[in-house]
Amino acid sequence: MSHIIDELVVLDCYFDGDKFILRGINGQAIYGGYKAENMLSLARLIHDNEPFSFTIDKEKMIRIPVELNRRIKHELNMIANELSS
Repeated sequence: MSHIIDELVVLDCYFDGDKFILRGINGQAIYGGYKAENMLSLARLIHDNEPFSFTIDKEKMIRIPVELNRRIKHELNMIANELSS
C-alpha cells in the first residue's frame, strides 16, 4: 500500500486496515476514515470540467480547483481499488 501513498499528489492520507485515513485534500486539512465505497462515491461526483466542492462537519467547505478534478478522481479510484483488493 505504501507505493500508492507515494503516488498521491492531491490527497494526504494513510491506510489503517480496511480504512483509508484522509488528513487533507490539496493542502486543506481534514480528518476522516473512509472505506472503498466512500472513495468510489466521491469520485463519481467529480466531473472533469465542473467546479467541485463539498462540506465536512457542517462547517468546513472544501473546494477542488477544476484543474485538479482528473487527478483527484484518479487518486480516489486508486485508493478504492487498493482497499477492495
